[in-house]
Amino acid sequence: MFSVTAKTQYGIRALVHLAEIGEAATAAEIAEAQSISPKYLEGILSRLAASGFLISERGKHGGYRLSRDPEAIHMLEVVNALEGEIKPVGCVNDMGQCCLGDACLPRKFWIGLKQSIDGYLGSRTLKDIIGP
Repeated sequence: MFSVTAKTQYGIRALVHLAEIGEAATAAEIAEAQSISPKYLEGILSRLAASGFLISERGKHGGYRLSRDPEAIHMLEVVNALEGEIKPVGCVNDMGQCCLGDACLPRKFWIGLKQSIDGYLGSRTLKDIIGP
């Protein structure tokens, strides 16, 4: 029913890699270490940089590095940056999408699911993934 896209999986793997090494790495280095297509990863890294999670450094010793400490990067922010807001069904934010409108009782269930997912992701940071 729900699945995480490869883009989000790879983005999180790249962030974990950078957090573990604690220094800048090129897209090619990250791609090799994580077995990800370098060309595909470059687009993901660009999006993460544009969203403020990474700093891109050009030049001979350039690459990507985290823009903030791993404990300050919440996974809900990362997922939203890569995928957009999580919505189990379209009517979660727009009940007009459902022909039943306010009378749709399952909508409350879907809203609860969204809140649970957002709560879990919002309570986890990159630091939680890499451990102590």
